[in-house]
Amino acid sequence: MTDKTRLSLSAAQYHLADALGLSVVHVNRVLRHLRDDGPVTFRKGHVIFNDIDRLREMMAGFDTAYLDQDGPLLR
Repeated sequence: MTDKTRLSLSAAQYHLADALGLSVVHVNRVLRHLRDDGPVTFRKGHVIFNDIDRLREMMAGFDTAYLDQDGPLLR
């Protein structure tokens, strides 16, 4: 069903929207943004992860730079 490069997902956009409590329009815009920027491809019931690091950056905005701290994090 899945590995590190793809996910089998046969749900329609309205199913995703309903499960996430979002509008179909919003889900469509987010998926289009992911497709247009290139980190994922949607093809025949599969989500293909082309650039997982870019996807993490786009979705989470996670910056690992703060993990490289000099000294204690709490004072």
